[in-house]
Amino acid sequence: MIYFKGMKAKNLLFNIKNYFVGALSWYDAGGTLDAKAWQQDVRTYTRVIDAGKADYVVYSDRGCAYLDLEQPEKALLDFNRAIKMNPGDPALYGNRGDAYAEQGKYELAQADYNRALKIDPAMASVYNNKGQAYLETGDFKAALKDLDRAIELDPKSAAAYLNRGWTYVELDNLEKAVKDFEAALRLEPGSAEILGSLGQVYQEFGYPDKAIAQFTKIIQADPKSGYAYNNRGLVYQEQGEHAKAYADLEKALRLTPDESSVYNNLGLLFSDIEGKEKDAPAFFTAALKLEPDAPLYIFNRGRAYLLAGKPKQALKDFNKVIALDPETGLYYGGRGMAQYYLGDLPAALADFNEAIELDPPAAELFCNRAQVHIALEDYKSALADYGFAIEEDPRCEEAYLSRGAIYQDMGEYALAKADSAKARKLAAAETKKSA
Repeated sequence: MIYFKGMKAKNLLFNIKNYFVGALSWYDAGGTLDAKAWQQDVRTYTRVIDAGKADYVVYSDRGCAYLDLEQPEKALLDFNRAIKMNPGDPALYGNRGDAYAEQGKYELAQADYNRALKIDPAMASVYNNKGQAYLETGDFKAALKDLDRAIELDPKSAAAYLNRGWTYVELDNLEKAVKDFEAALRLEPGSAEILGSLGQVYQEFGYPDKAIAQFTKIIQADPKSGYAYNNRGLVYQEQGEHAKAYADLEKALRLTPDESSVYNNLGLLFSDIEGKEKDAPAFFTAALKLEPDAPLYIFNRGRAYLLAGKPKQALKDFNKVIALDPETGLYYGGRGMAQYYLGDLPAALADFNEAIELDPPAAELFCNRAQVHIALEDYKSALADYGFAIEEDPRCEEAYLSRGAIYQDMGEYALAKADSAKARKLAAAETKKSA
């Protein structure tokens, strides 16, 4: 008995990751010159310090230069020294809070932001950074409160509008998010970071044409922006415009050859093009050369091997990624598919059970486990899994189609007919949508 007519392997694998670049890399935004300037600042301040002529301002300024160079550990040492020399300056606590935030030490960062605001309650920049720290930790209510205050104190703070916009994104409020991004853009016309934020938000909320327009504006202003080509390419890919996606991603790769995420995105593009799946693993391998042991790249390569009909190679990657991160259900789901194709049904079932236990349930995952139950001739469990899949996604055509086939074989013709009709209706709606 075959219950998976029309179900392709690529439809049974889930939650793959494209990389939208959320902020401009310094090298991508003309930052190379800035980095050289910051390095020169460090050398200048160090000479003053070595000569024994430094006051707290010199240590603070060198700490800020280290922060700009993404060296928060060194910045922290300088801010500690500056605070010891002048414990009454609120800006020093704000700076040290930024260093802690860069290290992901948000409790320490918030403590320093509060110290700064206790000394000077009118520091808009500290409220902005404090709100951003809450945004990073998922406390969106607290983030909004601080960012509202930052904007109240400084209505010309583009950064505060940008951070509040992202907070509204997390709260699924597209209207307010766009309003804040547009306010930020009025304050900093042509800002690639703000245009890029608008592009990502439009894409996330289902407005691809508007997303493409934002990234195109960045490219028109800066034809060497690999960031914009990468992100626009991903929008084209999600729209099924593979030729345009490839052109943009290939351009991004030429502009930023050391950016691992672009190789990852090219790998996912080739995985998505029928007949090109066999070429996809090489891109993930290239990404891993730049970022060894990146779990998601390893998973994506394993998925690519599955699509290329190489489950043994896929299994090696899934074993490796699970060893690196044993708490992510997605990876067990991938290994479950490899075990299924290799015929190790008990191992496949164990992996799908683990995936469902670790991650929020997904329709695709239940459909995958149902396949194993059918191969084990446990049709009752298969029917249950298809039911779970439909609960998670009432538009899951594959679940209706396969459940209907089981009902047909069991002689439950009325149920089979109902499921078959629902599957046809969903397929027709999808065809109409794509036309």
